[in-house]
Amino acid sequence: MKTAKGTILHNNWDENPYHEAAPLKSTEAKIDIVMHGAIEATGPGRYLMQYPTAETCHYAGYLVMDGTLDGKSGQFIIYEVGDWTNGVAASKWQIVEGSGTGELKGIAGQGSYAAEHDKTVHYELNYEI
Repeated sequence: MKTAKGTILHNNWDENPYHEAAPLKSTEAKIDIVMHGAIEATGPGRYLMQYPTAETCHYAGYLVMDGTLDGKSGQFIIYEVGDWTNGVAASKWQIVEGSGTGELKGIAGQGSYAAEHDKTVHYELNYEI
């Protein structure tokens, strides 16, 4: 497996509640994702987020990335799950089987990142094509 590293930006964060029953809250977030580094790509991210308390969140969603990975062009989908606790979002990625297109057809792998508010976020993706 190869390892891709770089940075990820979560732009135009649009999060709206679809259920609230204090202290519980459920939201849907739409985010524009931009990756730099070994992955040079953009795409939409959609997440469902569950807040059991005001200080914690569990989330799951998909990123549809369009661009290049180590110079190979195409698209692929990432399934992401994570938790936000103590101001840090810790995410795990899984590339959706069969989602690769173009030169990324057949891509498989997993990765992760940890994000703190207003800090540069570094990702790592272990993959094979």
